[in-house]
Amino acid sequence: MSSLGLNISNYISEAHLLKAEIQTVIDHLNEVSSDPDYGVSVASNSVFLNLEVLRELKAIKDPRLDISKLIKLCEELNDAYARANYISSALLIRTVLNHVPPVFGTTNFSDVVGQSGRSVKAILKRLNDEARPIADLHTHILMREKENLPSKNQIEPYKSAFEVLVQEVVVQLANENV
Repeated sequence: MSSLGLNISNYISEAHLLKAEIQTVIDHLNEVSSDPDYGVSVASNSVFLNLEVLRELKAIKDPRLDISKLIKLCEELNDAYARANYISSALLIRTVLNHVPPVFGTTNFSDVVGQSGRSVKAILKRLNDEARPIADLHTHILMREKENLPSKNQIEPYKSAFEVLVQEVVVQLANENV
């Protein structure tokens, strides 16, 4: 082979590096295949709003308010988040904040926060004070030479607060229909 001008040792080294990379993938696939809960775990981490909470919301029948748009917003938020569409996710969170005040007998989300109990107030205040400005930033900032796109890290911290909000909507609507 040396008469052809090929350096076999380079090819062997390269083959060993490729084998090491492939072995990592094989090990991961073996680990995944041995975990019967892997699919459930991945699915639960890819939604923004817990699917059980979404099911509870869908089960509500309120003669006073049509919640079909709220349900659709939550479904679209889950879809956008799962697809790593974080601009859409931020805007959908903000839209829900603007949409739900009538459930609580108010016209804006600041009033929803203000009338909530102490523990819930602290959680909802975070949505209003932190999640809303992130959506506003990505909505209102003008095009620039260098853009900063939202990441999962900007959106994910609001999963629990958003879930509490939707749970409060469910409780409020369920109590009105009793």
